[in-house]
Amino acid sequence: MTYGDDLSFLALPGEVTDWRMVATFDAAAEVGLPEELPATPTEVANRLSLDERAVRILLGALSVWGIVEELDGSYSLNPDWSSDQGKAATLRHHARVLRTWSTQLDDRLRGTPPSPSEMPPGRRRLWLEALAAGARDRAPLVVEACLGRLPNARRVLDLGGGHGEHACAFARRGLSVMLQNTEPTVDLLKSIGLPCLGVELFGGDFFETLPDERFDLVLCAGVTHIFDGTRNRLLYRRLASILAPGGGLAIVTFLPEHDPRALIFAVQMLTVSAGGNAHKESNYREWLEAEGYQEPEIRHLSNTANFLLFTSRR
Repeated sequence: MTYGDDLSFLALPGEVTDWRMVATFDAAAEVGLPEELPATPTEVANRLSLDERAVRILLGALSVWGIVEELDGSYSLNPDWSSDQGKAATLRHHARVLRTWSTQLDDRLRGTPPSPSEMPPGRRRLWLEALAAGARDRAPLVVEACLGRLPNARRVLDLGGGHGEHACAFARRGLSVMLQNTEPTVDLLKSIGLPCLGVELFGGDFFETLPDERFDLVLCAGVTHIFDGTRNRLLYRRLASILAPGGGLAIVTFLPEHDPRALIFAVQMLTVSAGGNAHKESNYREWLEAEGYQEPEIRHLSNTANFLLFTSRR
């Protein structure tokens, strides 16, 4: 299990975090309550212009789960939480998922597609932080697997890797890395900065524009399950034009035949995308073969719910 899975909506069945903790922490974080600690409920309420009774009740509940600690009427964040922003981001993303499922699944069942909407910068940043927390332990495994297959790779395109964990892991190994994502995400990354140096940023929808160069490796981590088969085939067709001779395509995704969490993840794709799904291994094999790629090698990224499919052009 990767870092954060115990707090995320992708926990193993029977091990999911208490939804009451998720909702309570998210409400507190939304108004900036954790940043005011240590303090008494009265002090927090006065500083943030909040209802003191509500603050006192939420802090009391958060103490039950060990997120805050109380001493002589003053509350402070548990050191495990104050020193690790990834935990908070993962839990808050979990809250967004719960909210989306509870309000939109009935519409999906009736055939109403998700309404496209632009994510506010603050929400986008929180989303990227949650993705980064989930990918932090996985990224080195991805890099090892890819470089084991392409030991002489020098130039990498991290397609859709907005959180930067994979891009930075490749850069730390001495590779030249470009990260492509939508312009709003790239603008946000430029404003907050990636957690490493040596990664170029390229903004643009990859169905409309791709970098005008060749790459030894193109990584699609957390991308292909957003789209249906038609869009995935189009993407693989477009990526063929930027793969250097002998280059490889690496796909990191969920496979329902091999891990039950993929079927849970499919519900999230149902709520946020028009055609996304946790596609089957057989689907990927069919799409890649149709677009001129070799039979993909499948590797489980140990202790995670993710699998890596590695292929190259025929």
